[in-house]
Amino acid sequence: MTSPVVLVTSDISHTRYGKPSHYLKRKGLSLWIDLDNLDEANSSSRLFSVGRFNLLSFREKDYGPNFHAKAFVMPLAQYIRTLAAEVISDQNIAHIRLLTFPRILGAVFNPLSVYVASDASGQIVMTVYEVSNTFGEKHTYVAYDHHSARPVHVTEKRFYVSPFFPVEGEYRLSFRHIDDYIQVMVGYSIQKKPALLAILRGAIKPMTGRNILTYVMGTFQWPMRPFVSIHVEALKLWCKRVRYFTRPEAPKKPWSKTELQKDKPR
Repeated sequence: MTSPVVLVTSDISHTRYGKPSHYLKRKGLSLWIDLDNLDEANSSSRLFSVGRFNLLSFREKDYGPNFHAKAFVMPLAQYIRTLAAEVISDQNIAHIRLLTFPRILGAVFNPLSVYVASDASGQIVMTVYEVSNTFGEKHTYVAYDHHSARPVHVTEKRFYVSPFFPVEGEYRLSFRHIDDYIQVMVGYSIQKKPALLAILRGAIKPMTGRNILTYVMGTFQWPMRPFVSIHVEALKLWCKRVRYFTRPEAPKKPWSKTELQKDKPR
């Protein structure tokens, strides 16, 4: 679909390996929004708005350099092009879309948002994974080498996300978009041993008032659901006596690069 904004209904699963193991699965509802056409996106449905309150809404101030800033810093499309100028200065960015949870009745928490930058032919040239923790901090992993049919990017973990994992080990990150299907995968390993696998498998749906009502109610979405769910799962892990790690200082640099995985993903 080429609409400036669409809905993505998804199944989200998290598998924690080791002892004790842990598994969760839930329904998700995301936006797949064109950051270069926010004015057009704003008129997609009476139940969706850009920059103001609605049942579903999107605000640029929730992301990137605007997060926690006292004033609006820059449009997100400009922010991504600024990042691209540092890591792939020879590439022209023609399109930028963002996969993210919407605000629901004005409230939102996004553990992971994914920016996807493409050239004029539609070829993905950069993906940007923006990670948030429940302590009001963010860190961004920039994947800019896409010379592979199904690229998987590897990076050192640099940011405290969960109190039940240390800030060490490696992430494997991948994003796929085929027709009306989107998949995001985050694999986490410590000392080469799998520790966590998180996968979002989503289906693109038109942004209509009927679809908004259907999927908000049908997938039991409510304000700050991801934030509450994280704490519920944390309580379960605490009851299982999973080791607790204290939070270190966040990295001073707000983003870090990834590398293309050389071997083929299994």
